[in-house]
Amino acid sequence: MEDVMVNAEGSLFVDAFSAKTCKKVSKAPKIQRLVTPLTLQRKRTRIADKKKRIAKAKSEAAEYQKLLATRLKEQRERRSESLAKRRSKLSTASKPSVVA
Repeated sequence: MEDVMVNAEGSLFVDAFSAKTCKKVSKAPKIQRLVTPLTLQRKRTRIADKKKRIAKAKSEAAEYQKLLATRLKEQRERRSESLAKRRSKLSTASKPSVVA
């Protein structure tokens, strides 16, 4: 693996404790997270899984909307049939019967 401290820029200064020896000390920021091929691979996998979840949720939502639409259509048809039966009963009951 490569040395990551090479990319961390540091500033040279004279340390107060080592001023007697005039030793130059370099101070660089600490490396918190190493960007390695493995971490990049995990990131790619995580993003791919997220995209799969989103696509699956969209397809399931579309499928559910289709199901709701068909059920609503069936419900409307049943209601219109029952109303038609009720109307036909009322119309036949309201007509006077002719006794001959």
